[in-house]
Amino acid sequence: MTVKEIEKLIKDGEKINIEFKESKSALTRDIFDTVCAFNNRNGGHILLGVKDNKEIIGVEVNKVNEIIKNFITLAAILLFGKDNSIMSVLPQHKTDAIFRVENKDRYDDRDVIITNLIDSYDRLIQFEQKHLNDLFVLDGIQNVNARDRILREIVSNTLAHRDYSSGFPAKMIIDEEKILIENSNLAHSIGELNLFKFEPFSKNPPISKVFREIGLADELGSGMRNTYKFTELYSNEKPIFEEGSIFRTIVPIRKIATKKVGIKDVAQDVAQKKEDILFIILDEIKKNPKISRKKIAEKVGVSVKTIERYIKEIQNLKFIGRGSNGYWKLEE
Repeated sequence: MTVKEIEKLIKDGEKINIEFKESKSALTRDIFDTVCAFNNRNGGHILLGVKDNKEIIGVEVNKVNEIIKNFITLAAILLFGKDNSIMSVLPQHKTDAIFRVENKDRYDDRDVIITNLIDSYDRLIQFEQKHLNDLFVLDGIQNVNARDRILREIVSNTLAHRDYSSGFPAKMIIDEEKILIENSNLAHSIGELNLFKFEPFSKNPPISKVFREIGLADELGSGMRNTYKFTELYSNEKPIFEEGSIFRTIVPIRKIATKKVGIKDVAQDVAQKKEDILFIILDEIKKNPKISRKKIAEKVGVSVKTIERYIKEIQNLKFIGRGSNGYWKLEE
């Protein structure tokens, strides 16, 4: 905007999309109220250092940088704004979460998320947890929740490093074989990223900083390493990261990850891998801590002796008491 254009705005006076504020040395509370009001309509202009009667009083020179620093940013609106405020400045903001296993032409479940980034994180995590089983995974001798560790990394990554100026709709899709995440991107390289060679680059530093401060992300670059580690534990395969104008993350999963486990026909349908049986054992015990070995064997579709052998391998699982009066306890 040129000086002449600003002079014309002042000459024409305040309107529904033009407001004057004295604010010589700092931002006052009513400025933030005006920003929110503009966001709820069609935007507007705020001129600082101008009285309501159009008199120009100016802004203190030594306070200019501080005022700019304290002004509301797009990142702040994305992180903490109300839905209508976000839509007024970024109408293209959206994350489409899709579960597609049975109905491959459309979807089995869907959540279109257009809220602020903090709430978006929670809703994406909840959607993925609803459709992905928490498989029994050992990191050495320690039982770890690999599913949630993977989701934490890929969800925070797609929200913190997205190009929000693009109209490309971000997607997170679960099918029988993988989790696919796509979002617009300001690329710094092209092609598949190599874990041992890539150089991490923060696309949206203010958003990334807030995510780290509130515990939704760790230091820059750790997300990719953690995703590799826990994907290998969760599915025995490696994730793929592809950078371009669209950033694509592919996390392979096993079919049992999207199956409703815990009944005999499912246990017979899937390959009876050691990890799968251990998962079903733990799932049944969580649902009924007093369940007998015989009942677990019936659910899994194997012998009681087989169940007893696998139970011995679960280091933090103990049976307290005896017989029908006893119960299973998982120690943290």
